Amino acid sequence: MKKITAVVVTWNSSGLIPDLTKTINGIESLCNIVISDNASDDSTVELASKMLPDAEILRNEMNGGFGYGNNRAISICNTEYVLFLNSDASITASSLEKLVSALENNPGAAGVQPLVRLWGWPLITLSAGAAMTEYARGYDFDFMHFQPSPISSTVGVPCITAALSLFRTDALQKAGGFDENIFMYYEDVDLCLRLRGMGYSFLLEPGAAGMHRMGASSSRRLAEKWELESSAYLTRKFLGGTGCSLPDYWKRTELRTRISCMLKGKPWLWRLAVLRSARKMETASSALPDEILMNLLAPRPLRMPHARPHNTSIGPFSRSNVIEGPGWRGTRTDSCGFGCMEVPRNEGTLTLQIRSCNIPGSVALWSGNGAGSRVFLNAGQKREMTVAVPHGVRKLYLVPDRSEQIIELANVTYT
Repeated sequence: MKKITAVVVTWNSSGLIPDLTKTINGIESLCNIVISDNASDDSTVELASKMLPDAEILRNEMNGGFGYGNNRAISICNTEYVLFLNSDASITASSLEKLVSALENNPGAAGVQPLVRLWGWPLITLSAGAAMTEYARGYDFDFMHFQPSPISSTVGVPCITAALSLFRTDALQKAGGFDENIFMYYEDVDLCLRLRGMGYSFLLEPGAAGMHRMGASSSRRLAEKWELESSAYLTRKFLGGTGCSLPDYWKRTELRTRISCMLKGKPWLWRLAVLRSARKMETASSALPDEILMNLLAPRPLRMPHARPHNTSIGPFSRSNVIEGPGWRGTRTDSCGFGCMEVPRNEGTLTLQIRSCNIPGSVALWSGNGAGSRVFLNAGQKREMTVAVPHGVRKLYLVPDRSEQIIELANVTYT
């Protein structure tokens, strides 16, 4: 009998079904599969039925959000564990087995997540655990960090991501599943905090690897609205005292945000409607012990997320056959502190002409085999880097040793 039920929530996800099928085929020997579809009006259900014939497909009455879809699936699970698997995420059977071992070795843990990497770029981390700010904004540890050598041992983390994680089914049932007031974003933090209040802990198993696409489930415009609503609601719930009201510091910051939007000519009236909705949601105060809040809100300057890159891959660099990957803004490295590139074939020679736009420092060209070349640049100085790309390597990363150093790519050739 299988120990795991893999739960996938879909909504108009037909474009993701082929890759999801590959993931499911790799783990189906370990898992029952439940596809919980939130009233898609495209071909998601038909395609999933065809490509995943052994999956149980739930046709939900409406698009009630991520937690709503997961709860419908949790209600029919009779396995020891539930794997939450986004339709744009992936994990292998060997990594899933490591997650199971982590929970078996830590009976007080309610859930565990793998080290989640950016889809197609295995040295870029998207999640190594999660936490929450004082404004109840959930965030992933090390989001968009270049990490060729992450930690190797299982560690405790305040929360874990529901994009890809393994939970004990009985813990989910005790917590009542996800809070369906939260349509999307931070519902995993809310779930973890309620479980922590019940005495459970959470783990990161870095020996298990997963992949996740970025921005495949929603546009940033919609995401900003859902994030604001979730932030206000969770602030009321966990930080708003017995009256579940928004604290003064939260309201002052929101006012400054609106003024900033007005001065910059950005839309801001939508924020009023979103906050009105969040204030109307019924909730009870979920007071947490001080030690949980201290751990949750602790300053973590080295673990905080970098900004989302402007592009993940838009085509070849100008006059080049080398494909631009995440981390570039035009021809300069973006705020995440690196620039990815993909060469068109194996075993060629990559030549870069680069310039430091602001401060001096060294710059390395990385692949999965390590740093193949390194140069030092003074501010404004141009240098050339040439590296023989090893066999089997297609993805490379141009990485300044100081993340605040901005590198401009003046020219790139691959022969």
